[in-house]
Parts: sequence; structure tokens; C-alpha cells
Amino acid sequence: MDYENEIIELTGENGDSIKCEYLDTVLVDDSEYVVLLPLDEEDCGCDACDDECGAEVIIMKIEKNGDDEYLVPVEDDDELERAFEAFQEQIEEYDEDDDI
Repeated sequence: MDYENEIIELTGENGDSIKCEYLDTVLVDDSEYVVLLPLDEEDCGCDACDDECGAEVIIMKIEKNGDDEYLVPVEDDDELERAFEAFQEQIEEYDEDDDI
């Protein structure tokens, strides 16, 4: 599935939905993860949303069932940390490429 330039709406177990902007896809240990940025300020996960806000990203694992792809939450903290580190490294590589 091509997520480029997409707004993705996630729906939680209790029916709440949140709109997110697709940022990137990362590969870790043969698993793919989508990195999303919540669009609503109140959903960024901080107390005071301002210019200094370190808005949190949402990382979802891409699961495949035949030709269908769907996003599932990452439950394991170590797995989540590895995916986030891969995202940070990928961002650093993009920045280095821009400097050339």
C-alpha cells in the first residue's frame, strides 16, 4: 500500500478516531512499521501544545493477510523502541542526503 502524502484515520477500541499524517515507513527485523504524526494538537500527547511541543509520533506495524494490509498497534516496548530508532536513523540519513 502506498501511504505517501496521505492522511490516515485511526480508530481505537473505544471508537475514538484520530487523524494522522503519514511520515515514513521503516523496516526492522523483516517487519514494516508506519510512522504517523497526529494532526490534532490535543492528541499530540503533551500538556502544553506550543512551538516547543515535542509532538509524539504513532508507530503502527504493517500486517499482511494475502493482498490486504492493515495497521496494528505495537504492544511490545522493545519492538516499539527499535522501530522508533530506525525512524530516527532514517531521518538522519535524509538530512545528510539533503546536505549534499
